[in-house]
Amino acid sequence: MVTAQLLDLRTIVLVTGTLACFMSLVLQALRRSYPNHTEGLKLWALAPLLSFAAALLFGLRGMVPEALSIGVANVLLLQVPFLYLSGSCSFLGRPLHRAAFVAQALVSALTLAWLLGTHPSYAQRVVFMSTLLAGLCSWHAYVIWHHARRSFATHLFLGVLGLLVLVFLLRGVTAALLPLIEGLYAPSPIQSLYLLSHGFGVLLLSLGTVLMAAEQRREELQHMAARDSLTGALTRRALFELGEAELARSRQTGRPLSVLMLDLDFFKAINDQHGHRVGDLVIRDFAARAQTLLRRPALLSRYGGEEFVAVLPDTDTLQARLVAERIRESASADASLPRCTVSIGVATTGVADTASLDRLIDQADLGLYQAKAQGRNRVAWVEDRLEPIGAERHNMQRPRPARAELSP
Repeated sequence: MVTAQLLDLRTIVLVTGTLACFMSLVLQALRRSYPNHTEGLKLWALAPLLSFAAALLFGLRGMVPEALSIGVANVLLLQVPFLYLSGSCSFLGRPLHRAAFVAQALVSALTLAWLLGTHPSYAQRVVFMSTLLAGLCSWHAYVIWHHARRSFATHLFLGVLGLLVLVFLLRGVTAALLPLIEGLYAPSPIQSLYLLSHGFGVLLLSLGTVLMAAEQRREELQHMAARDSLTGALTRRALFELGEAELARSRQTGRPLSVLMLDLDFFKAINDQHGHRVGDLVIRDFAARAQTLLRRPALLSRYGGEEFVAVLPDTDTLQARLVAERIRESASADASLPRCTVSIGVATTGVADTASLDRLIDQADLGLYQAKAQGRNRVAWVEDRLEPIGAERHNMQRPRPARAELSP
């Protein structure tokens, strides 16, 4: 029975280590396919490989020198949670200094050398390893808890790390207080729990890293789909999704909501005289200036070409006019760019209005037409209550090219 149990434990360690190696290959593949700015994947991929190497060395105990099967194996084992920790810190934009890795490895190696040579004690070695492993996992959990966005992956990480901390502490306490059978695969309940927890813990942590990387990539793609690639402003689709939600909230709270329609004056002349590259710089510069002058939760969208739409929640007509004037009067910080003025139309909902965002934008567009007709480089508006848009608007409407939503 003892032999069977030993075989089972060795088999479990090898099987979980092999599965972790496959997760390492997955992380390596993700690292190659993800953008270069996705940090931490290399360290995450290395951790399960070191875990498997340590398991192999432990399994060769009695066939290779103890300096390898015990000393090197334990040093490698300690690097596994440290690599997971370092990978998470890099992934979250808080990388650890390389000196921390070197110092940890050096202290571990010297301590283990002392416990193996000068003062050999299996129980003390177990207490040292268990305490250090528990400390590294606790540090990792602290980093995830305080700096990672809450998601299924982070909850999985925290759950696995918490269980590992408990198991490591339990193993250290029992090694210090109870008689301990020497040997990694000794047939004891606590040793079995430790090996199972460590093997499956490495596997689950690797799975968590894959999920965290996938979640980040999905968020990046969603952000790219919602943002104009040139200016960083919202796309039209994102504007209507977010703007309709703000309009619904405005109806519920009874607070006003305003819309600005902004159009750069004589922009075609800039493109003709200076080229489209300079024209793109002018558009980008204007979007950046407008964004800094809009307070949250205002929404700014590139509506088409040189046209922008801003949705201003909790903003009445007077406040919207002031915001529009600040944008109109703002000057480019880049003196090398040609000067470009802006005309702005303003529309605001009343308390009882039930108009859609699309109709409110049409009303702001009417104000923009008035600003253009009055000489450009000015702000014009309609009444606080939305009025019917009928024949009068049809007669006043300036010719406008069809607006196609800009792809991110």
